[in-house]
Amino acid sequence: MKKLFITLIAGFLSLSPALTQTATDAFRFSQVFPGGTSRYSSMGGSFGALGGDFSTLSVNPAGLGIYRSSEFTISPVLNYSTVESQYFNTWDEDMKYNFNLNNLGVVFSFPMSAPDNNNGWQFLNVGFGINRHTNFNNRWIAEGFNPYSSKMAGLLQQAKVEGSVDNFDHLSTGLAWETLLLGIDDDGFFVDMLRDVHQRQETDAQGHIRELVLSMGANYNDRIYLGATVGFPTISFEEKTYYRETDTENLNEIFNSMSYITRLRTEGTGYNFKFGAIVRLTDMVRIGGAFHTPTFYDLTERFNATMKSTFDQEFENQEASANNRFDFDLETPLRAMGGLGLVFGTTGAINIDYEYTDYTSMRLRTGDTGASDHIAGENRVIRDSFAEQHSIRVGGEINLDPVILRAGYGYYSNPYRSGVNDAQRSIISAGFGFRERDYFIDFSYAYSFYSEDYFLYMLRSDNPEDYDLPAGSGWEPPVTNRDFTASTFRLTFGWRF
Repeated sequence: MKKLFITLIAGFLSLSPALTQTATDAFRFSQVFPGGTSRYSSMGGSFGALGGDFSTLSVNPAGLGIYRSSEFTISPVLNYSTVESQYFNTWDEDMKYNFNLNNLGVVFSFPMSAPDNNNGWQFLNVGFGINRHTNFNNRWIAEGFNPYSSKMAGLLQQAKVEGSVDNFDHLSTGLAWETLLLGIDDDGFFVDMLRDVHQRQETDAQGHIRELVLSMGANYNDRIYLGATVGFPTISFEEKTYYRETDTENLNEIFNSMSYITRLRTEGTGYNFKFGAIVRLTDMVRIGGAFHTPTFYDLTERFNATMKSTFDQEFENQEASANNRFDFDLETPLRAMGGLGLVFGTTGAINIDYEYTDYTSMRLRTGDTGASDHIAGENRVIRDSFAEQHSIRVGGEINLDPVILRAGYGYYSNPYRSGVNDAQRSIISAGFGFRERDYFIDFSYAYSFYSEDYFLYMLRSDNPEDYDLPAGSGWEPPVTNRDFTASTFRLTFGWRF
């Protein structure tokens, strides 16, 4: 935790908050949890050596070569997420529902040899459609009494670093100056409440990563399956935050409250390539592997901030707003994965996948020379704070004609360096399906959970007395401990033709 604190403080010292692109943004849009059909979801996303499901176009496109008929699928989804948070021994919980279309796709299968010819190329299959991946929808609250510091203390530190009113950042210290929360006298800049304030933050996020996939797969001699995908992901993310500090103890004769309302919206498109192969060693045993290039995103970020202040006497209540737009590029990490599948005829199947992702290779880019130092600093934060992630997914199904039962589990190791944060994630899933010759219906339920800490604001890491803050461990940035859970209900309808 302290390592992340020190790293983020370094960014706070050197970067203008008007440039809001951070290592957190890079990670948010680089971490992908592939979505798709109910069959794929109920087996924990473990399909790297099995194939024959539309979701594999976004994971191991060699799975497209398994198809022996054309198919259309559509998958509506209901997602329910909760976040439990603890802040200064105060516990809160909030929740959010989301309904979306997780998968829409079609596969066209073309025989390349006569039915009685078992040698050479058997099928050439083409698929295209949409898979919705990472879901950003959640809502959470942090609330408690902070005896050690306030957000205004952080603004005071920032003002002293900036040095003069002319250098104030228009999205933070500039707003504090306009709303009279930040003043100046013969001793320099000051604020009225450095600590002993009641704090509350409400955050509401929504959005997704949705990928358009264009894929081709082939079957050689029913032994080797090859595939390639061109992916065109789109990002839609919006986060609204309402933060408020109040002098509930009436310790100050002037200050009553301050609020800081922000809205961040990020949109953009990208492209990537995926290549995969599956080899059927025996009638039972299959091995598979896939490689994903980085996704190259072109993103636009819009940030709006409003600050308000209320006073007990002398001053009128104040309000000021500002906004910012910034265009930047993001390169996500490459991904490599391998899988082992066991197919027991028409009785069932088991699959295990391993995936490797190096989050230290994320990179932010910009053509704006004025922002180059900011981006370089955030890329240093990426290298210092993130780590390699190892993911294991296991899934299986058993055919109890006419019902097929499925279950799966996915584990994603901590993507942060040791001592920075701990955000290991687990996904438990199960489902069932009915399959006939010309159609199928599948249902799945997936439960995911992980924990992650969050700083409400930043403070400098040097001597607190230099900034009129009390000495002691409590002056560090206040941490909110958050526990995330999500339940996803998915239904897939499919037609073969």
